[in-house]
Amino acid sequence: MCFASDQSKPFLNNTILLFIRTVFGFASRIAPKLTARAAFRLFCTTFEPDKNSSQRKAILASARKLFAEAIQHDISYSEGTVAAFEFNPANSVENLQGKTVWIVHGWQSHSMYMNKFVQPLLDEGFRVICIDLPGHGRSSGRTFHLPMAVPALHAVREKLGEFDVILSHSLGGAVVATTLAGTIPGCPALPVSKLVMISPPDSMTKIFNDFASMVGLNKNANKALHNIVTRLTGKITDDFSTSVQLQGISTQLLLIHAPGDKEVPYSESESIVRSNPSAVLKPMDGLGHRRIIASDDVVQAAVSFIAA
Repeated sequence: MCFASDQSKPFLNNTILLFIRTVFGFASRIAPKLTARAAFRLFCTTFEPDKNSSQRKAILASARKLFAEAIQHDISYSEGTVAAFEFNPANSVENLQGKTVWIVHGWQSHSMYMNKFVQPLLDEGFRVICIDLPGHGRSSGRTFHLPMAVPALHAVREKLGEFDVILSHSLGGAVVATTLAGTIPGCPALPVSKLVMISPPDSMTKIFNDFASMVGLNKNANKALHNIVTRLTGKITDDFSTSVQLQGISTQLLLIHAPGDKEVPYSESESIVRSNPSAVLKPMDGLGHRRIIASDDVVQAAVSFIAA
């Protein structure tokens, strides 16, 4: 169950998308269940992020220097290996927190794009673990869905120990909420003291429906697409709502979101806050969905909340 609606459009140009819509639209009328399976496979396929822009090249150049100092762990789990990058604070850091922060990236991304959060957290005395989700970065495969991602995070915890705080971006928020809530059978709920979610999605049902509309599935094929979730997890799509899953979790929660976000609407964070009155929502104007994780103001807000 991946996050591949509006965010997938840069990877599907108009010609390809028109072809997919034509094929899926026709196939939906003839074989809706088979078409849904093909759509789900597309839905869960990850792509290499575009590295051609000067901004992304600069981000990756800086990140490579930092990540060269990390201890990389390739951790086996049921679907392959998940890559985790371990950073430890310098011995000279005063008043060591003695706590661990997990950083979980978004869809079609990887840990290096979250690099700006690492050094400020190390400076505060935190141990930092950056995780490449299945099908992303240096983790194995080119497929991602939540029933893969949650066992992968459990494998990281088993190998590298407990965590105290999680910081996530976009899709990472859905993964984290599902992991903490214990929604996937066989993966028990996990405790966390603080949680920072940047531009998180809320409604998984909306994500599926948007994707179905984008690729031209009819009503029957869309229903079959949702049924695949139930076959995989024993749950319905609504059960994976971020706001609903967080209701059963006792944690301090900070949401950071740009009101003008065109990929994950600001209203998604507003919905999470309405269902979780103790949560704090911090708007960050003018930053969009991806630039928000490169903002010094966002880094400062997140690290200050975590270290307080």
